[in-house]
Amino acid sequence: MNLMIVEDEIGIRARMAGTIPWEENGIDVVALAENGSEALQMMERTRPDIIVLDIRMPEMDGLTLAKRIHESNEMVKMIILSGYEHFEYARSAMESGVLKYLIKPASNEEILQAVLEASAILKSELEKRHNYEMLVSKWKNHLPRLQETFYNNCISGAFADWEYESRSKELLIPFEAERRLSVVVLEPDPLIDGGRFRAEDTPLLQFSLRSIAFDVISGMDSELFQDAKGSTVIIFHSRPEEVPGEFQLRVSFTTTKVLSMLKECLKVTASAGISSTATGLRHLPMLYAQAQHALRKRVVYGHDLAIPYADELGEDDSANLTIASDERALETGIELGDIQKAEAALDRLLEKVFGHASAVEEVQEKLLYLMHGLLRVIREQQWNLRQMVGEDAVYFYSVLNLHSREQIQQTLHRIVRKITTHSQKRPQQSGHKLIQRLLVLVDEEIGQDLSLNLFADRLYVNKSYLSRLFKHEVGESFSQYVLKRKMTLAKQFIQEGGQVGHAARQVGYINSGFFSKVFQKYWGVLPSEIKQS
Repeated sequence: MNLMIVEDEIGIRARMAGTIPWEENGIDVVALAENGSEALQMMERTRPDIIVLDIRMPEMDGLTLAKRIHESNEMVKMIILSGYEHFEYARSAMESGVLKYLIKPASNEEILQAVLEASAILKSELEKRHNYEMLVSKWKNHLPRLQETFYNNCISGAFADWEYESRSKELLIPFEAERRLSVVVLEPDPLIDGGRFRAEDTPLLQFSLRSIAFDVISGMDSELFQDAKGSTVIIFHSRPEEVPGEFQLRVSFTTTKVLSMLKECLKVTASAGISSTATGLRHLPMLYAQAQHALRKRVVYGHDLAIPYADELGEDDSANLTIASDERALETGIELGDIQKAEAALDRLLEKVFGHASAVEEVQEKLLYLMHGLLRVIREQQWNLRQMVGEDAVYFYSVLNLHSREQIQQTLHRIVRKITTHSQKRPQQSGHKLIQRLLVLVDEEIGQDLSLNLFADRLYVNKSYLSRLFKHEVGESFSQYVLKRKMTLAKQFIQEGGQVGHAARQVGYINSGFFSKVFQKYWGVLPSEIKQS
């Protein structure tokens, strides 16, 4: 369940966000706001299920905020924190859709219990809304065939540029040419033996995912349909006032919400690939290919994730993303360090290069495309070409240096073995630049209260993806890394003669007593003992 905390007192807000064991109880803090106006701005993007809010705040008070939220989404559960015990306040809160009314100072245990009660109520409501019988009933009523065929033709590139607009008008599908588009592909994750569902339930799970996605995006400028493989595809449209970064973040949060609801309702997970953005329907094939490309990364990062496409190539290379199955197999074999799989895929590709070419120029053209695909894999991993393939780098600059079929086969097998062997020795690095940016931000802002949720917001990615990527790249969780950095810097500062209170403030602790407890738990000694020694 997603939780938003709205509290104007920074100390209380930080205590609720940082000292209550939310994650251990299945609660994800997706937003922190200091007033009602800021909370409303964040609602659409973060899509919280539960909101804990203060009643007295600047710009917009808690009761006004509760009323506005209740009018727009009755499913959101709200808990008021107030210093007023008067019945009139409580009555007004309940009329505004507030579930609980807690009197300050409420303990962490009281707040956690209230949130868990709200979570249980919401889960019950969601289960009733998406129960098994209802999903089976909906399964019998497919989306209109003409619209679904149109969407599938769009993403497969079956239309000429002029056909997109004319055919969409014929089917009463509104598309505004100046708006940016983003494509999301969602699929249930592979089922685990002994789970609630079996392999024959896969069609029902696919439909369940589409049904939940339809509920989540209801009212948004978007289209939802099923592609030829049974995957759920969503085409999002930007709003006139949205800049690209805000649009991508809204797409990311909405997609994560869909995955979260499926997990809550059916106790199974799904993953999603999110494309970049582009203007015009003619770019849908490219965006769809990008989303599929991102979704395949769950092999590396695991299940239950919304994975954004890592655009490192630029628009001129986008046509190469519509890759054949053998090219995908080659890429996957390299990424997994599976030499046998990579070389088998390479053999099939070489058969196509030689088997369907009628002239030397055609062989060279196909070979150039294949070499470009290998170069793309190397660039995505942040590897150096010459260090990776040595003297064979010359063939990437000019395929004319390959003079015979035997030389081509020998050279490409040697290159693929080198790349795949290197892939076995080091972890996947596709998110390296993003994590490097995050590590720099952590060091720059070490004196503040660091929140992965806020960093994810600033980097335009969802928190779950950033958390999983961080652990994959760094080898430990974000919170563990931040604690290690803070404690190491604090210890160094004290050893160099700094005061304990000053050291606490240097690494973002307002209360030096609390800092001392954390320091002792981490290092096994008090800060004062470090100073004395």
